[in-house]
Amino acid sequence: MTRSRAALNQLWPSLLLLAVCAGLVLFVWHPYPFRQFSQSDKFALALILTATFIGPALTWIVYKKGKRGLLLDLVVISLIQLAAFGWGAMSLYQNRPFFMVFTVDRFEVLSRRDVDLTTIPDAKFLEKPFAGTVMLFANMPSDPAAYQRLLREVMFEGKPDLQFRPEFWSPYDDRKKPVLQKSRPLAELRGERPDSSANIDRLVNRHGGDIDRLRFVPALFRDAQFAVILDADNGDFVDALLINPWLD
Repeated sequence: MTRSRAALNQLWPSLLLLAVCAGLVLFVWHPYPFRQFSQSDKFALALILTATFIGPALTWIVYKKGKRGLLLDLVVISLIQLAAFGWGAMSLYQNRPFFMVFTVDRFEVLSRRDVDLTTIPDAKFLEKPFAGTVMLFANMPSDPAAYQRLLREVMFEGKPDLQFRPEFWSPYDDRKKPVLQKSRPLAELRGERPDSSANIDRLVNRHGGDIDRLRFVPALFRDAQFAVILDADNGDFVDALLINPWLD
């Protein structure tokens, strides 16, 4: 076997592994509209991409037919490549959007790393859909003393804000009504964003064609913003759209 053939034999499995990883990242772990990556995510993506080609490149450098210890060299190269793939994939998996929490007037999307999981009061809050998020509602304390305590903890004690505190969470299905009350008609967003009207119309057509049956709520994920689309009748999640959702 020639040096080039040996490198190609390692390149094809590497490309296959890259394709599998790309599919998981783009369609399962970070599906639309969550394709915004933190600095650590970008490093992980770069590491995975580098690992794809560094293995074949190192094989091309070290390969020499009949070389003593060649098998060990190739095994070490493969292990390094798999370790880089594994570390990068694990980082992307852990940072994937996991919770979508409604707080005050918007949804905020959080990863598991954003939340102290030891404070999760109900195991069903961790029952994530295959390619979606766990939808939750952050309840503002109704008791004045509890409200003041929350403000003090956030402002002066450095504790996380309401949406990061599982002890204040409820399942979204139990709190759809107050979310609908804060939502706005999707037709208003279409009127304010004429440059995005075609995208909105395509979304409406995918979901029955009646824009009056759809409402929206602004949402944030890292440095991106998008609109969560809800059914106007029952508050069910319908879709999401990458668009500036903030209206005057």
